[in-house]
Amino acid sequence: MRLIVRQLAKEDYKSYRKLFDEAYHEYLENLSRNDPQQYHRERQEKRIVTRARFNFYLKTGSSFAAEKDDNVVGYVAAQTISFMRGHDRALWVEYIVIKKDQRRQGIATALLEKLKDCAKQNRIDTIYATINPDNIASIKLHQKLGFDVRSWKVASLKVALEKLRHIEKRGCGFS
Repeated sequence: MRLIVRQLAKEDYKSYRKLFDEAYHEYLENLSRNDPQQYHRERQEKRIVTRARFNFYLKTGSSFAAEKDDNVVGYVAAQTISFMRGHDRALWVEYIVIKKDQRRQGIATALLEKLKDCAKQNRIDTIYATINPDNIASIKLHQKLGFDVRSWKVASLKVALEKLRHIEKRGCGFS
C-alpha cells in the first residue's frame, strides 16, 4: 500500500465530502459528551461541504489529497491569505482530515509536508492553522512538524444577514 499525496482534483468531491462528514460527526459526538452547549450551537450550524466550497479549495492550488490503493484516505484544504499577522502572504489550513481507520500511519504528516513544499515553491514563509484545543493528536502532530502551537482563543461573530436585506450594500468594497 503506497501512499500518494497529490493535488486535489475535481473527481475527489465525493470522497472529500464523505471524509469531512465522518470527521464532523466524530467531532459532534465528542462535543455532545464534553461540551453540550457548544454541541447544540454546532448542530444549529449544520456544516456541510457544498460543491462551491469544494471548488474554492480545488482552485487554490494548495489543497491536497492522500490516497492508498486508489482510495482517498485524507486531505488538507488550504488557501493563501494576504496580509495576515504581519505577513504579506501566508497559507491558511482550513481542514486536515484523515479517515479514522487510517490515522497514525503518517498520512497527516505527508499532507502537511506537501503543504510545506507548496509554501516554499510559492515563496510563502508561514503556515497558519487553528486546532481544537481538545484534539491532542493534532496538537502533537503540528508540534512535531515545527508549528508554534499556542493556546490562543479564536473570536468570531455570526452576522445575521436576514435582518440586513433592506439595507443597501455600500461602503464595504464588496460587490
